[in-house]
Formats: sequence, structure tokens, C-alpha cells
Amino acid sequence: MLIARFFDGFAGSAFLSVAGGTVGDMFQRTQLSAPMMVYTASPFIGPEIGPIIGGCINQYVDWRWSFYVVIIWAAVQLGLIFFLVPETYHPVLLRQKAIKLRKETGNEAWMAPIEKMDKSILRTVLWSCIRPFQLLFLEQMCLNLCLLSAILLGILYLFFGAFPLVFRNNHGFTLSQTGLTFFGIFIGMIAGVCCDPLWRRYYTRLVERNGGESEPEFRLPPSIL
Repeated sequence: MLIARFFDGFAGSAFLSVAGGTVGDMFQRTQLSAPMMVYTASPFIGPEIGPIIGGCINQYVDWRWSFYVVIIWAAVQLGLIFFLVPETYHPVLLRQKAIKLRKETGNEAWMAPIEKMDKSILRTVLWSCIRPFQLLFLEQMCLNLCLLSAILLGILYLFFGAFPLVFRNNHGFTLSQTGLTFFGIFIGMIAGVCCDPLWRRYYTRLVERNGGESEPEFRLPPSIL
């Protein structure tokens, strides 16, 4: 189980690290608020839906179906990503465009910046591993936001131990009923996402006051609340 969970986390970590950049590639800065809020809420909404589904599965069906459902869901997502999600990374898109132009015109002068780079794959991977730690230790804002996320996720995952202890042991809830106790957090997350238009209006007002210039701190009021 430990080995399987390691590989599960190793593979799943790509979505947490890459998806934010993909969302940023797909939308303009002025449109980024709502999509980024949906993306940010997803890792919080998943842990609420999981216990609801898992509680029903483990009470009414064989426990193996907990794993079957996850495998089926992952397979469906993999198919959707492979067939429906296009490339969004700008340097790669430019390379594809350059290749197309070279074929159409026969002019080999069309070159994308990424094609002129002499970095090896190993060097690129190592630099990608070092960069997050540089941001964490050298950028105070990044460190503070990471600490905030760690506290929020820590509180959320403490509920996984606390809710069964309180509701099953003290109140005699069944597995499915204990799973439903996570529904309150789910509603709170959805309410938070639905508040985005209000915060966008406030953000626009702050930008206007600042002479039309946006600052990263203008996104902080909802986090403060």
C-alpha cells in the first residue's frame, strides 16, 4: 500500500504543479481571477467529495470498489486530457508554428527561441527542481502564501481524523453518514468560488485607484477575510 501510494502521489503531483501554469496560459491576466479560483478550490473540493463517495462505497459495496472508482475516474480523465486538451505552453506553440512555417515556405530561417536553447534535458529538469526552492527561500511573499496554504490544507486534513472520531464514536454515525459530514466544507468552498464576482469588482476598483496599474497585493483581500 505504501509503495502504491508513493507512485500515486508521484504521478499526481504533476497536476498540482503544472495545472496552474496551464490556466495562466489559457486566460488573459484580467480574466484570470475566476479560472484560477476554480483551479485553487479543486484540491480542497476533492477531499470533501471523496469521503462522501468512499463512505457509501465502503458501507454498501466491497471495499475494493474504492480503488476501482479511482482507477476508472483516472482513466476517463487521461482520455479526456489526451484527446481534448491542447498544448498551451507558449514556447512549444512557437516551435510548432516555426516547424509549420519551415515546411510551408522551405525557409529554414524560421526558428523558435526554444529551438536555439542548448540546455540538456537533465540540466532543465535539475533547474526546474531548484527554482521552487529559490522562490520559497528568497521571495517572502511566496513563502507567506505557502505557509497560508500549508495551514489551510493542514486544517482540512485534520478533519479526516477528527470527523470519524467525533461522529462515529460519539454519535454512532454509519460510514456513509460520516462521509456526509464533509458536505459542509464542500458548500463553503462552492460559496467561496461563487463570491468571485464581488472580489473582481473590488479588485477593479483598486486597480482604478492605482491609475490602472495592477499589483499582486490587490488579490489578497479575500484571503485576509
